[in-house]
Amino acid sequence: MNTRAFLLSALIAGAAMGLLANLPILNLINCFFCLWIWLGGALAVYLYRRFHPAFLTPTTGQAALLGIVAGLIAAVIGAVVFSVAAAVSMPIMNSLSQALDIEGDLPFSNNDVGGMLATAGGLLVLDLILYPLFGALGAMIAASVMRKPAA
Repeated sequence: MNTRAFLLSALIAGAAMGLLANLPILNLINCFFCLWIWLGGALAVYLYRRFHPAFLTPTTGQAALLGIVAGLIAAVIGAVVFSVAAAVSMPIMNSLSQALDIEGDLPFSNNDVGGMLATAGGLLVLDLILYPLFGALGAMIAASVMRKPAA
């Protein structure tokens, strides 16, 4: 296995997964069975084939490992993206709720930074489990689809 191609493709796919799965509005697509994570695992396999000198498709085991590493990278990047996006969108949501006269308990009301960071930490723990799992599944499916049939 080409280590350089492996790490580069896992890093790029993990960054894409972490960004798309945690940016506001785009993260709603992730509600459909972790779609961004599945596609990120497939992207990792595609990039590995492109970066590998011989354009070899990784085996199913190698693809699973590629999806796991990309998922771990995505979980860490996703926690950072969620924290930054929540910090930016929190004042907007509070002012919108005041303008629309919405009453009740809103998440992160009164600029509750501690609650936001606790939520980001909880999501990080959950994402460290789910992202590698679904990333590996997406990568294994992509590797079996991209594999050329035997002559």
